[in-house]
Amino acid sequence: MNGVCGEKAPMINATQIRVGNILKISDALFRVLKVVHITPGKGNAQIQADLRNIRTGIKTNMRFRSVESVEGVEAESKEITFLYADGSIYHFMDPKSYEQYEFSESFLEDVLRYLKPEATVTLLSCDGEHISVSLPQRMSFTVVECDPASKGIAGATKDATVDNGSVFKVPLFIKPGDVVVIDTETSDYFEKG
Repeated sequence: MNGVCGEKAPMINATQIRVGNILKISDALFRVLKVVHITPGKGNAQIQADLRNIRTGIKTNMRFRSVESVEGVEAESKEITFLYADGSIYHFMDPKSYEQYEFSESFLEDVLRYLKPEATVTLLSCDGEHISVSLPQRMSFTVVECDPASKGIAGATKDATVDNGSVFKVPLFIKPGDVVVIDTETSDYFEKG
């Protein structure tokens, strides 16, 4: 991977950084794992981002002032469908060309809890090298196990196990069999499906 995909990488405002973005910082490519907007009582807002160096795999944490710009990377994207896991290897297929891909657990680390058969994700590539898999903003899951539905304090949550085995926090009124929509950036319950 020599530098940036495409001729000119776009500059993006720090407030526009999202999970899954690829950023070029000091000639290294980083994938954004987590973003938190921090607004102190006094002073300017800051954006705190957990990043993973695509080349070395090392995680780092960086803060950006809200007025800063960072260099984004224009990567080629392709929709692929998750087929199955075989041990620590995960198999995907391009539904248009039927080309198949295999990725390790470490490559998919941040999206594993959302994977389920036939889930569609976006594969990002740079100069022919696969650099990241990103999720849709929201995904639906069927609740298979949770405490019985109940009325309670507004905003109170409980753990619910969904059809792919992951556990998410959901409101008290959710019961087994319900479909819930989860925001993949925050892992928060979004709505009942």
